[in-house]
Amino acid sequence: MVLACQNISKSYGITEILNNINFHIEAKEKLAIVGINGAGKSTLLKIIMNEEEADEGQIVIGKDISIGYLAQHQNIYYDKTIYEELLSVKQDVITLQEQIRELEQNMKNLEGCELNEALERYTRMTHTFEQQDGYAFESQITGILKGLGFSESEFNRPVSELSGGQKQRLSIARAIAKQPKIYVFDDSFSALDYKTDQILRKALNEKTKDATAD
Repeated sequence: MVLACQNISKSYGITEILNNINFHIEAKEKLAIVGINGAGKSTLLKIIMNEEEADEGQIVIGKDISIGYLAQHQNIYYDKTIYEELLSVKQDVITLQEQIRELEQNMKNLEGCELNEALERYTRMTHTFEQQDGYAFESQITGILKGLGFSESEFNRPVSELSGGQKQRLSIARAIAKQPKIYVFDDSFSALDYKTDQILRKALNEKTKDATAD
């Protein structure tokens, strides 16, 4: 089991939105939540993503399971460039890289027990960095942006200048760049143009192949 909703209920005032919702998802499974507008689909996804609280029930997420969430209305930063916005997804890796470089500099002035302790810490940090694809994250970002139709000449373009469709593609790029175990899309396919739809489906198919290989 990678994710489960157990007895989820939610009301706004006297209006009941969700009533005793139960389901679970196993590895490699796909699930579609279908309903009319106002049925509570987005509310349920927000509860799964811990953006809202359920009145009753709980969400159970498997160990080491990360979720890539594409909401109907994405929070992207208009003061950043396209590349900077996607790079922000990798902030944990960037911070770790900076710490490793700082430690490398500090070790030049250490000796004895202090040096041995620093070397052990360095080994742990570099191992984590490798596990998080730290040596490849920049090329991954470039590949994702190009795959979603952004040319390198556009990488430094401010997000504020993008069209609605381009912002949606950038939001999709963010979700893919997080390399999650689960993708959660809130009605995100309905407004996609054909090219972007095909690019996203290809990315999801690749993710499925990776999961099968694991």
